[in-house]
Amino acid sequence: MKGPRGLSNGTRCPNTVADIVFLVDGSNSIGPANFQQIREFLSSLVEKFEVTPDRIRVGLVQYSDTPYTEFSLSTYQNKEEILSYIKNLRYKTGGTFTGKGLEFMLKQHFVEKAGSRAQQNVPQIAIVITDGDSQDEVKSQAQELRQRGIKIFAIGIKDANETLLRQIASEPYDQHVYSVSDFAALQGISQSVIWKVCTAVEETQKEVILMSRGNILHCKTINYSCKLLDLDIAGCADFDAHNLETQKFFMETAQADIVLLVDSSGSIGESDFEEVRKFLHSFVDSFNLRPDKVRVGLAQFSDRPYQEFLLGDYSDKRDLHQKLNDLIYRRGGTNTGLALTFIRENYFRLARQNVPGIAIVITDGESNDDVEEPSQRLRNLGVSIFVIRVGTGDMEKLHTIANTPHEEFLFSIDNYKELQGLKESLRNKVCFTVTLQSQGNIFYLVCFPICVYTMGVLNMKTLKLLQKHLLALCPITVNSYLLLFVLKYGTVY
Repeated sequence: MKGPRGLSNGTRCPNTVADIVFLVDGSNSIGPANFQQIREFLSSLVEKFEVTPDRIRVGLVQYSDTPYTEFSLSTYQNKEEILSYIKNLRYKTGGTFTGKGLEFMLKQHFVEKAGSRAQQNVPQIAIVITDGDSQDEVKSQAQELRQRGIKIFAIGIKDANETLLRQIASEPYDQHVYSVSDFAALQGISQSVIWKVCTAVEETQKEVILMSRGNILHCKTINYSCKLLDLDIAGCADFDAHNLETQKFFMETAQADIVLLVDSSGSIGESDFEEVRKFLHSFVDSFNLRPDKVRVGLAQFSDRPYQEFLLGDYSDKRDLHQKLNDLIYRRGGTNTGLALTFIRENYFRLARQNVPGIAIVITDGESNDDVEEPSQRLRNLGVSIFVIRVGTGDMEKLHTIANTPHEEFLFSIDNYKELQGLKESLRNKVCFTVTLQSQGNIFYLVCFPICVYTMGVLNMKTLKLLQKHLLALCPITVNSYLLLFVLKYGTVY
């Protein structure tokens, strides 16, 4: 299979636009001689990129006991300056706190003030290089990066922990995790890393194009390369798109029954409960609340669940907001499993048939009861479960509650004040999930003069059989949510 367009030995990824931040282990276990190998490896990667302010931007963080900004995405305008800096990169020494480094990279580098173009839908790439176990937790920090749409590559050297690398990296792991026996072997993987980074950027750009150009895509020209069922087929990407936003489509057409399940236990406190209330007010305003479109219900829980209002049990938006204002902070313990069973029996049993069901769980603590069976029984009804973890609650238990992939259904934030920052992302993912559920097993086709995409909730065997018999008929409309899901989660790739 060929690599990204124009990529071969000794050449750059042409016309690539991306923000790439390196997170480099500078701990004591590396040693000066091996750190020189890291310098050379970084240089070999940067050398292949077209570094300009409007193409590829590069940032670098070195970490040991604490992370340190070597340079940000906006610091240098060309690769010569970056290569000069790397040549003289000082070796930090100290412990190995990779989790701190990941958090620092997210909050100090993948932000607009540091030169990140995430708001412009530019692909965000993190490349982590480490040689050992971390002295702190990495899982939640890496997950937060992935939730923000950042693709993470993890490169482990010598005694690096494979489990740790997988906790850090994006999936699929065979595309994002590297493990080499020693520092000298780094140069041997440089070309592969470049290839996979460029491929990840292309795929991310493809997702962004589809998401940003609305719901109806028409095929016009043949100037793009696409992958279909492990085949390289020329297609078209110069889409003539209706200037419709996917959110408008959702707001006007979607049906959904959404139940908010809110932790009201004693660990939250009055002030943080008010932050939850503010979030609920702004979140419900995102939807077209009508009896025949989107209905919302809400339950609270602590030692036991509390029915606040059932699905659609309000006369209008004003009445709904009044019900949110009237919510009482309950206090008590945290029995999440009991609450999940409660909403299954009292909310979703009364939900509309053939209408997508969504549960959104907001919690800050570890449940005192079992959550695995209640979550599975809720999913068996066809309900998709989103979880927002606030603080340091048990992530393993929350994994059993949330749908997969967890980077789409499980959010983790440090405190309740950060809830407002999740509103847009959560709403978009809920809309995305609702649209997928609405389509069921209907499949869509986008047919290009040479490239044929097959879309839908189909297994790979069916896709391969179908692919043999399809004719290239153009244009055919496609819902871009479903198209994005297929591209992103492996039906096409």
